[in-house]
Amino acid sequence: MPIYEFRCEDCGKIFEILCFTKEDEKEVRCPYCNSKRVTKEYSTFATSWGRGFGFGSGSCGGSGFGFG
Repeated sequence: MPIYEFRCEDCGKIFEILCFTKEDEKEVRCPYCNSKRVTKEYSTFATSWGRGFGFGSGSCGGSGFGFG
């Protein structure tokens, strides 16, 4: 399932959200301050390639449903 990492431009917190479509991404709100000013971050999994199978230090699981 597509879990994306976002950073809130207002409070600076980083959080993970499950988004099924591009439309879901447009509705993401910060779960800490409810701001819509969020930017998608590049995860370590997508950008880091090390030895082994390339699994980064990113974590699985979300912090809630941050859209609405």
